[in-house]
Amino acid sequence: MKKEDLRREFFKLKNNGFSYAKCKILIGSQFDCYVSIRTLKRWVARLDSHAWDLQDESRKPIRLHRKVTPELVNQIRSIRIKTGWGQDKIKQQYSLPVSATTIKRIIKSEGLARQVKHRGKRVKWVRWQRAHPNSLWQIDHSDEQDLQGHWTLSVLDDCSRYSLSLVKLKSVTTNTVIQILDKLTKIHGKPREILSDNGSAYGGKSKHSKFDRWCNKRGIKHIRSSVHSPQTCGKVERLFQTIDNERSFCNDDQELFRLRYNHYRPHSSLSGRTPAEIYFGR
Repeated sequence: MKKEDLRREFFKLKNNGFSYAKCKILIGSQFDCYVSIRTLKRWVARLDSHAWDLQDESRKPIRLHRKVTPELVNQIRSIRIKTGWGQDKIKQQYSLPVSATTIKRIIKSEGLARQVKHRGKRVKWVRWQRAHPNSLWQIDHSDEQDLQGHWTLSVLDDCSRYSLSLVKLKSVTTNTVIQILDKLTKIHGKPREILSDNGSAYGGKSKHSKFDRWCNKRGIKHIRSSVHSPQTCGKVERLFQTIDNERSFCNDDQELFRLRYNHYRPHSSLSGRTPAEIYFGR
């Protein structure tokens, strides 16, 4: 039965003096159709407000202001292939006339979406960050070696996400880490604190290790993450994931990636600004 015919039968019952509740029962028994009293009242209000032919109004918009054209799809595809960025960064950087959701849908339809390795319920962590650059540096090295047998050591400023150093190492030792940090402090000044995991290069669990003595001598507080809690060093861990996703767009050149990451790549956690803008206060 068409909706307009059902509504016509309802108005006949209503004109005969039946209540909404009685109309609901009669419609249900005669036409095997359940309609709530709220819907019946809405029909009456619509008929009272204007001339209504009892048919559903079209939901089609009069004008499409942001129609997705083949040219726009090709532009988004080209940007994705060139940069590897997600929908939010593409939207911020290129000011496209469509929403981030539409960009995401185009990326997926063009077969350019990355495969999600871990699906399931996402744990909501408490986010934190220092208020000023050089308040805290996070340091860590990659979990796996590359094809040439190198580990990647990363030093990251917590406030700005500025990548202070990305170094490939055959072995990660305390002496090597100290030498790298000495060079960085000469360039950028010393941080107030350094956050690391409990790896042997960073002194393990001992507060009297060579790494801790180096920190104490320079007036730097060494903070260790909890055991089996990689989210504590989440920013530097996340950088390794970004490297894996985007280094191919930099010809696998680590310093070129660091330049791109620090100075050209808008960061979603920094409201679309780059790490360099925050770190250098511009």
